[in-house]
Amino acid sequence: MEQPLFLNLEELEVLTGFKTPARQVNWLRKKGWRFEVNGNRRPIVARKYAEKMLGCGMPEEQGYKPNYSAL
Repeated sequence: MEQPLFLNLEELEVLTGFKTPARQVNWLRKKGWRFEVNGNRRPIVARKYAEKMLGCGMPEEQGYKPNYSAL
């Protein structure tokens, strides 16, 4: 089963320690996280970005690179 693109409400509460969207936004800003605010004024954080920020994802510079020497 594929994970959703964005963190859900419960995951944002666990991440930030806050239930109210305004306090979540404040926490994300203080920590320097990139996010968007949706039409309901709730912060939206991409799952892959959160994994990267928490040290669980693949660093961008170590991503897939073609092996040209194999040609």
